[in-house]
Amino acid sequence: MEKGDLFLAGLHHISSNLSRKELEDMKFLCKMKIGKRKLNEIEQAIDLFTCLMQQNLLSMGNTDFLISMLQSLKREDLIQELTNCVEKRPSPEEQLDPKVEAQLEVAFNTLCDQVGRDWKRLVRRLGISQADIERIVYAQPHDLKEQFFQSLLHWKKTNGKEANVSTIEKALRDCNLNLTADILAEKLEEMTL
Repeated sequence: MEKGDLFLAGLHHISSNLSRKELEDMKFLCKMKIGKRKLNEIEQAIDLFTCLMQQNLLSMGNTDFLISMLQSLKREDLIQELTNCVEKRPSPEEQLDPKVEAQLEVAFNTLCDQVGRDWKRLVRRLGISQADIERIVYAQPHDLKEQFFQSLLHWKKTNGKEANVSTIEKALRDCNLNLTADILAEKLEEMTL
């Protein structure tokens, strides 16, 4: 299945999992974006999604508005489903070799133990969007370490073979988190002994 087809199938499934009241709530949230007459004609969520796509408010690369609506409905399950449809799944040739995988595991654990409140600055430096950060925080509202860990996993997933510890070390130094970068380098060195 093509990625675009997967996205549309995901939207259809999300639509079928929304109640009538949830659809009405979503229509209300769209009042400033879609005309009243058009909103009144919408009977199913899939029609709303089609309308949002026509208005360039929803696409495979732009799900922020839909995610914000699903967040206001407290439908984490559907946000996760949408994310799964959109995120790049690595093909076998894009998968990391076991050595790099082991290094990243050590790196992630070290970062979660060392970085603390600066984690958002670091993951932004790694290229994670603000929308993705907010989605991850929303999914794990009371667990800072888990938010950070999920952000790192998201970075690894979206970068495939480009995800490596040298990129993490550079991002740490760019954020002036030199002590953490040194600790990480030490732990990685211990792995090679």
